[in-house]
Amino acid sequence: MSMLGPFTKLLPIGFLFFATFSSSPNFGLNSYSVGPGASNSSSSTTYKAQVNVGEQSNQSTSSATYISNSGAVKTEQLNLPQAPTLSNGSGTYYDKLQVTITPGILPSDTTFAVAVSTNSFVTTNYLQSDGTLNSTPVYQTYLAWGSSSGTTMVGLTPSTTYEAKVAAKQGLFTNTEYGPYASAATVSPSITFSLSPSSESLGNLNSGTVITSASPVIFNLATNANSGGSVFVAGQNHGLKSTHTGYTIAALSANLSTQSEGFGLQGTSVSQTSGGPLVIQTPYNGSANNVGTESTTYVPIFTSATPIVGGIANMNILAKSATTDPAGQDYQEILTFVASASF
Repeated sequence: MSMLGPFTKLLPIGFLFFATFSSSPNFGLNSYSVGPGASNSSSSTTYKAQVNVGEQSNQSTSSATYISNSGAVKTEQLNLPQAPTLSNGSGTYYDKLQVTITPGILPSDTTFAVAVSTNSFVTTNYLQSDGTLNSTPVYQTYLAWGSSSGTTMVGLTPSTTYEAKVAAKQGLFTNTEYGPYASAATVSPSITFSLSPSSESLGNLNSGTVITSASPVIFNLATNANSGGSVFVAGQNHGLKSTHTGYTIAALSANLSTQSEGFGLQGTSVSQTSGGPLVIQTPYNGSANNVGTESTTYVPIFTSATPIVGGIANMNILAKSATTDPAGQDYQEILTFVASASF
């Protein structure tokens, strides 16, 4: 048994805890914590994380046209990118679209990704640096995406509407949502071709004289094919043939002025509304009485290596007979012209 000295007393001790929220007539802090009140980030080879202490987070206000985020991390975010511009080449692109990012007011080192869809983003692909589409976003600077000239999105399906929207980020922890989208449609592949007149008369072939058709044959060509189109020519008889006499004034590539006889074609002019240019191919691009031959094999006479609108070409038919040629009223050649495009 122990004894307490005469001056020793036992006093019960209790603790009282008080808690309150800071407030004034103008504001209130709903919750807060005591800590260093700072932010930090940590990382390893496989992750990076940013940590904030002593703040309210995950709060935002919004309307149909804006979102206002609170908290240090959220207010670090970049402005939401505007809708990009999509172009189908004035209605000529069938397997591609031109995409131009609208960066708005953002730092020069901001990078952008472009999301693409054909079904209101139920399924989404992303524009790659080579213009193709894939399932993984690719972030590049405004300059790398072609600046104001944009970049070409390729490998698309004809007659299909595509939607595109843009997200932005700068360094770490600033990845925005995707902004509003723009849309444009590809068109169908097309080629149009015509010529007039359907027949030409050379009149009487006076021996030793070069005769030119009374009027040129006029060709019209248009195509949106990426690699353009061409007009080809082939002849049934490889020259002017008289069935009655069994004689043919042979087609050749030469200056008829220096030949005793011959038959050939000569492109005289080409033009286009846009695209192209339309070009007269050798040997049909001569002047004076220089002509190009024709045979049963198709060869190009007019070509365009790029899409062309409103292509027009003129062609003359020239012939010369010799004094030794048998007379006949049925000298003729049947020429066939075919147009093709390289889609």
